[in-house]
Amino acid sequence: MAARRFLVLFSHEFECPFSEYQQRAFRELLYWHARPIAGLIRKLRPGFFADDFNFIHYLGETTNLREVKQLRQSFGTQNVARQNFWRTRLKIRVSGRLATRLAHDLFSKASRNLEHDSGGSARKPRG
Repeated sequence: MAARRFLVLFSHEFECPFSEYQQRAFRELLYWHARPIAGLIRKLRPGFFADDFNFIHYLGETTNLREVKQLRQSFGTQNVARQNFWRTRLKIRVSGRLATRLAHDLFSKASRNLEHDSGGSARKPRG
């Protein structure tokens, strides 16, 4: 059976169509303190969260936790390299850590469901 993308698992878990994935994931993955002001920032500076939506897009394409961790590292490096006070110090952005935690939960649940559906005969990953 082919690996399921994060986008599919997320959309199923949060009961949202694929077309709403990016907006819903953005809301779910924002740092809690950024949530009240994110809408205003998006109106005043529409491109402010472009890196976040790019991260969310590529997150949706991942099929395992290793890919998520690589993407998270790249996202973190990108944030530090830009030296944006709002993004690095105040963390007005999505959380890579929260994304990784959610991905772990969704991929684990999908794996358990696959094992259950196949009668426990699914191969367990090494490592």
